[in-house]
Amino acid sequence: MAELFKPYKKVKLRNPTLVAAWPGMANVAVLAVNYLKNQLGAQPLGEIASTDHFAATGAVVSKQLIKPPEPPNNVFYHYQSPTSENDILIFLGSVQPVPHKEYPFAVELLRIAESFHVKSVYTTAAAPSDMHFKDTPRVFAVPNRFELLKKMSDTGVAFMGEGTVAGLNGLLISVAAERGMDGICLLGEIPFFTAQIEYPRASYAVLEVLVKLLGVTIDMVDLDLYASQKEKEIEPLAAMLTKEKPEPPSPQAMEEILPEKTKQEEEKVPRSVRLKIEKLFRQAEFDRTYKSKMRLKEELDKWELFDEYLDRFLDLFKKPTGES
Repeated sequence: MAELFKPYKKVKLRNPTLVAAWPGMANVAVLAVNYLKNQLGAQPLGEIASTDHFAATGAVVSKQLIKPPEPPNNVFYHYQSPTSENDILIFLGSVQPVPHKEYPFAVELLRIAESFHVKSVYTTAAAPSDMHFKDTPRVFAVPNRFELLKKMSDTGVAFMGEGTVAGLNGLLISVAAERGMDGICLLGEIPFFTAQIEYPRASYAVLEVLVKLLGVTIDMVDLDLYASQKEKEIEPLAAMLTKEKPEPPSPQAMEEILPEKTKQEEEKVPRSVRLKIEKLFRQAEFDRTYKSKMRLKEELDKWELFDEYLDRFLDLFKKPTGES
């Protein structure tokens, strides 16, 4: 399967470490590794030119038209250190492989890494929790060998006792252990509600640890500013999600007030508004974007209907069945 690797050039790397990332929750992995690549000035090295591991699972709409499927990008980059004997091989994948193709793809990727004499692998991922979105995220380290726990003990990371790391960001470290390679996955803590919203603060926290392990120094200012900007954007959503729900009236009280309240609500909220709200719900359920959800939230607030639709609105932030 070595022919799947299409090199752009020939390079000789010195004691390289592999850093790999694929899309995942809150975009923690790709944002962190892509920022590292750009700050180091890593150069394209080659690609895995395979379509066997991938298949389109949805369509992209642009300018009111559905676009043809685009092939995945699976590109290697290299950074040759001017000050040490430890170079870095970076891999960025644009999409996860289709189910049941993840393992053979991970094996192929590591075979390519071994051809450059890679012996250590790092990946990153997200760890959802009930943290406040303005708190400093914790970083959890999950190594594939007990000896690596000691290596991480003085980095300030936490350790995961039990659990799973979904997708290739976790599987690659497992396959690395199978092939006798050291591997560590660094998971940045994210608030539950940001699972489908980019949360750069977790990428920043992960990258602080990763650069120490790699022995490199990069400018983190731009990522810090980006994280602060995103925090301002999600603050209204966080405030809404932490709003206390009122105690529901008793069944007896409901019987007493329901006819009068229904009549008042019908006078207060025109049918056309209800229809518009339903349309906004359908749009948010379809594209699941932050913008659509906030448009819906604004309309609910405008007519003081948020409490009435609260449970349904919160369902928009649950991960759809079958989504990776």
